Amino acid sequence: MQKNSFDQISTDVIKSISKNNNEPTWMLDYRLDSLKKFHESSFEQSNLFNKYNEFLTNLNIDNINFEISKQEEETEHRGRHINFLQINNEMVERNIDDENNAVFIDINEAIREYPDLVKSYIKKNPIRDKFEYLSDALFQTGLFIHIPKDTEILETIRYINRQENSNRAIFNKNLIILNDNSVCNLFIEHYSSAKPDVDDSIFGYSKDIFVSDNSRLAITEMELFNNNMIAFMNKRSEIGKQSSVKLAVGYLGGKVSRSRSYSNLSGDGSEIQDLHLVVGTKEEKHDLVTSVKHSGRNTKGSVDVKGVLTGKSYMTLKGMNKIENQAFEADTFLGGHAILLGKHARANIIPGLEIDNRNVQAKHSAAVAPIDEDLLFYLQSRALDKNTAVKIIVTGFLESILKRIEVETIREQIEEMVEFKFKEW
Repeated sequence: MQKNSFDQISTDVIKSISKNNNEPTWMLDYRLDSLKKFHESSFEQSNLFNKYNEFLTNLNIDNINFEISKQEEETEHRGRHINFLQINNEMVERNIDDENNAVFIDINEAIREYPDLVKSYIKKNPIRDKFEYLSDALFQTGLFIHIPKDTEILETIRYINRQENSNRAIFNKNLIILNDNSVCNLFIEHYSSAKPDVDDSIFGYSKDIFVSDNSRLAITEMELFNNNMIAFMNKRSEIGKQSSVKLAVGYLGGKVSRSRSYSNLSGDGSEIQDLHLVVGTKEEKHDLVTSVKHSGRNTKGSVDVKGVLTGKSYMTLKGMNKIENQAFEADTFLGGHAILLGKHARANIIPGLEIDNRNVQAKHSAAVAPIDEDLLFYLQSRALDKNTAVKIIVTGFLESILKRIEVETIREQIEEMVEFKFKEW
């Protein structure tokens, strides 16, 4: 990436967004401070990963417009059973009942209606990734979810994001708060225009997740952007006592996907499952960083990443699980595996463990290899053609991720999208 590619983002752009949303002064100050920190921050929070930054080199964003954009109409997903539909920078549909005082609204509406609550939570993670700061500075929409104490949302909340414009930069800010003894499940789908020869665009978000004691949250996410989309995806989870969070993401498209997932197991007995599935074709690039910090006692953290890469696609996983001194009886796992289908596909898996307590269990596993030729030969000897045999091997390889997606309809939809990607091989 050119050194000055983001210089076009001026304070005037920030002020225009804030004025358009009629925001209070404290929100404008937050945006301006985020922009300042974006310019000051390095591309990686850990110096260990600085040399794996090639995803952002030779990326020309000079023609991308960061100013407020006007939405275009889209009809493909209208009328379906969805709770939220975002087109470009606007949340155009909301179909959900506010049950038991639970709140599901646009982040801009939340800033107006619940300013003290929003203000208190957005300042809880002061040290952020470079592109989290950018999302915090430039967001134009996003989700605000607040689940009260002792509330279980039985319906899986479905949110579809469609980016139809070209040469535009759209950013979201999402804030998800679960109070004690609450349950919520979300399914988020990202799409972009399938028109050929469209200019590059950027979509980015920051997602801050706060789960209080004895609660459960599951978020399944599917990214199916077209090959003109550059995506910056950032998540942070703070997990309380005896609570569990399951995050599952399928990266199935885009030009460049830069994903950061940070989890803090602060409560005793808390748990995180952070699952990532990558299917790369053509010249797609997928840059993943995961981090799990064990702060409480008897915590359990599992990161599992699997990638299948063809063509000239490239994937990097940079993972770090840390067990702090006071985190007795923590159990942590960090796994990254990739299958390369072709001599030009590449993958780097860099797992790291930092352990400051001896009374723990800690494991990591990493492997990058071409497809197993012996297994391929065996399947072909059973009268299967090569393409079918490869699909069977790949499906089995990804199954350990897919089977942990508990909602059957969501799991089936992701499996269908993986099958759709097979057609590009």
